Amino acid sequence: MDNEKELWDRLEPETDRAFEAFRTYLSLPSSDRTLVAAYRRFVGNPNASKVSDTWNEWARRYAWKERATAFDAHIDRIRRNAMEKALEEEAAEQARQAERIRNNLNELMVVGHLKTMEFLEELDPSSMRFSDVEKVIRLYIDAVEKLDSGEEDVRDDDWTEEDDAELERIAKEVKARRNSEEGAQGPVEEESESNGSDEDRSEDSEGEVT
Repeated sequence: MDNEKELWDRLEPETDRAFEAFRTYLSLPSSDRTLVAAYRRFVGNPNASKVSDTWNEWARRYAWKERATAFDAHIDRIRRNAMEKALEEEAAEQARQAERIRNNLNELMVVGHLKTMEFLEELDPSSMRFSDVEKVIRLYIDAVEKLDSGEEDVRDDDWTEEDDAELERIAKEVKARRNSEEGAQGPVEEESESNGSDEDRSEDSEGEVT
């Protein structure tokens, strides 16, 4: 409670002079706290070799040593709690910074992924070698898995049989499209060659008539 007195507060029978002497004793660092050191400060005589009988009586009657020990323990708790709070706040701030960095990286990955997909959509698959297709597919699948899982590291051994099957399917599709385009160009060339032959035959016939 707020009104509850601590051991280092003034006691009921303690006089003003006795409590002032105790506070002088309490103000010293625990490692340097002695009756003689406190007495020298209290009376303003750094050369005093011993304390007065009154001081000895006050120290005994009002339990200066025990009260000072309780005060030191109280201060240690305050320091420990403050340190723990500071560490918690630092850890929380580091976590917030890590989360912001992670979000920024994810945003960059998404932007990079979209730009890569735009580039691939405009790319002519028939002009690509199979090894290039394989690299692009691996890059795409790795990026998708990375974005879906939220993991920052993607290992080579994450490549699965399903990925191999997908790679083979896409490669076949690219090859089929290339063959289809080449097949579409074939008849045109043949027709051109045929037209050229007809024209030659026509010219030869005209020459014979003449």
